[in-house]
Amino acid sequence: MRIVDFSTVINIIIENCRENMHTKKNRERAYSQLDLVCDMFYDFYTECDEACFDNTSVSRWIKGNRPVPAAIVNYYRENGAESIGDYFQQNCLKIVFDKVKLFNELITLVQNDYTLSEEKKAEILTENIAEFSNDYKICSFIGRVIFAAIDRPFIPVDKAILPTSAITVSECIFGAEVPAPCRYFCGRDTELDELHTAFQEHSKVFISGFAGIGKSEFVKAYAKKYKKEYKNVLYFNYPGSLKEMITDMDFVGDNATDDEHTRFTKHIRFLKSLRSDSLIIIDNFNVASDSFLSTLINYGCKMLFTTRSNIDCGYIFSLDVIGNSDELYQLMGKYYSYADENKAIINELIETVHHHTLSVEMIAKLLEKGLHSPEEILEHLRQNSADPESADKIKISKDGFSAKGTYYNHIRSLFSLYLLDENYQSIMLNMVLVDEVRIRYFVKLLELNDTNGINELCELGFIKNSHADLVSLHPMIRDVVLLDLKPTFENCGTFIANLKSRLQIIGYELPDYAIIISSIRNVMKYLGSTDSSSYLNFLETAYIFLDNYHEYDFMEIIISETEKLLDDDKLGTDNNRALLLNNKAMLPANRNDKLAKSISLMNKALSMCDEKSNPVLFTNINMNLGILYVENKETERGLEFMNKAYLFIKLCRSYNDDFITIARNYASTLCDNMRVNKALDVLTECEFATEDCCSNNHAALLFDLGAAYILSGNYPLAVKKYNLAFAEYSALGCTDELTARKIAAAQQMQRYGYEYPKKWETDYLECP
Repeated sequence: MRIVDFSTVINIIIENCRENMHTKKNRERAYSQLDLVCDMFYDFYTECDEACFDNTSVSRWIKGNRPVPAAIVNYYRENGAESIGDYFQQNCLKIVFDKVKLFNELITLVQNDYTLSEEKKAEILTENIAEFSNDYKICSFIGRVIFAAIDRPFIPVDKAILPTSAITVSECIFGAEVPAPCRYFCGRDTELDELHTAFQEHSKVFISGFAGIGKSEFVKAYAKKYKKEYKNVLYFNYPGSLKEMITDMDFVGDNATDDEHTRFTKHIRFLKSLRSDSLIIIDNFNVASDSFLSTLINYGCKMLFTTRSNIDCGYIFSLDVIGNSDELYQLMGKYYSYADENKAIINELIETVHHHTLSVEMIAKLLEKGLHSPEEILEHLRQNSADPESADKIKISKDGFSAKGTYYNHIRSLFSLYLLDENYQSIMLNMVLVDEVRIRYFVKLLELNDTNGINELCELGFIKNSHADLVSLHPMIRDVVLLDLKPTFENCGTFIANLKSRLQIIGYELPDYAIIISSIRNVMKYLGSTDSSSYLNFLETAYIFLDNYHEYDFMEIIISETEKLLDDDKLGTDNNRALLLNNKAMLPANRNDKLAKSISLMNKALSMCDEKSNPVLFTNINMNLGILYVENKETERGLEFMNKAYLFIKLCRSYNDDFITIARNYASTLCDNMRVNKALDVLTECEFATEDCCSNNHAALLFDLGAAYILSGNYPLAVKKYNLAFAEYSALGCTDELTARKIAAAQQMQRYGYEYPKKWETDYLECP
């Protein structure tokens, strides 16, 4: 990925001028690169020092070997950079072969540069892209890009940290590094070379093969062996949706306030900018289709998938079991201390499980524990597994696993030999509900006294400990646990209870929210059909949590699932159905496109709700109905419902985050309609009632008070409330929110003619 530096920008401009630069036409000589640079910086060239504009120096700037001199940069810092765009229009635009193409390329460059903050990008763009409709605006934009390129710290193009063709993954994405392959990985040398050869002709490759033969370790080994062939290698574990995977990537430029659509849009721009010198690995793509796959595989980078499913696009690289018995015997010896003394029977065991890698590993660990002799395991496999002479015919069913098939029979047969006690079974059951998780985090959710059970299951091979303290279930083991142990809301009760307690924290952003969201998906996938009543309660709790993180697409899925449950008249109450209508009405997609329908749904919800049995729900429905009426330009009617909600929740004395949200929404609408004193009364009353609260929402309440005092002209109280808000954000560790709030407060003060306190100033606080 390229960045906004002078070398990149000027080369894009030159490429779009080349057609005319080398055509003499009426000129005595061709228009050169030196002419182009001199004409862009024409005022400096004529007024200051033209000596620095020699061919050698300019060539070094263009190649990225030397920075544009500080004298030029300082000139435009002091005198303003607008003239760069003016002189580009006057002197250079006539040389541009296709100004629209140039404009679009520079727009893409700015948008995709993850070394720029969102604020800096907004400063360069300044206007809606669609409004760049004439030469003046286009050239002004080009001038801003040129100045941003020369004004940033210079990094030579040959410096490894920032190559010109691609930015390193660590510069812009967290957690996308490829895990190291198992330290006992062996064999597959021929297959690794064949895969690399396949990439010479195909940019999208799907590693296809049966579960448990080592596809994931194979691609990790490929990334390790050929890492010098790629500038970037990104690794992701497929979560069930490519859009979800892309949205959940952790980028440097992400903001806490970004909704999922914004995150997805920013992340996809980055992926689209990657070239063939970058490789994306997507592990465990075990679905027959994904609606976004056809789009993703058209991007310019190379992609490597592992899959158990039949894929009808890309190049299929079939990976079979390790045919060489000696290599599997070598693997057995890594885990089993007495392999050399039992070589003959070990080879029989390898043949009996059809050279299946995971089965061989499990046998070795079982033998090392001394629970059974090699002869006993061999006899057990012969009696309980499929005919050892039969070819494997595993078919992956719609839900991702099947009870039939030779390899699954081997694993299930070995699984039964371990005779796991209830504690170990409980760990396995609950591990199904997480994708990859830190050991101590999982221990806390399951309320275990220590990590011994997890460590033991890691040693036995049931739980993968890929790196550091991260653990997960092997996909094939997960399938066997689902088939044989059958997790339910009841036998996973402790995990579900603690997960729900996390779901109910909505006042501030949780650092583990991504893990929680993936666990919600797994609960829906694996437990949804086991207990309808528990499932309904879980979905209602999850919906509120997801709303806090702007996961609107996922919220629509929750609503769809809830509707299916409540189709059963015997399940749920009127309040459950009222809550469903409330949630449907407040979805952004409905509020934006079908506001009248949303109001109708909310009125129906209000008529169904029993205020005595659920006063908080009754309050929220009134508040939400008020919000919808205000959005529909029926302000007075909206304020009536908001006031009703506020008074009702005060009578209930429910002084919690719900109360704060109700008060803030009501006060915001009052301020928007010039009823500042009433808004101050509401906010002050709420502050007093919730003085012991400490949350993101409470800090926002204090910030709103500061803003309201500015509107009322009370500068001292505004500063006091702002400072209290900033202190609370700081105590909560919300650094991004703190930065954004300080800038917003300073800008509001200046807008109303006040100076913001100098102690707020930092290197990022530069208000217009």
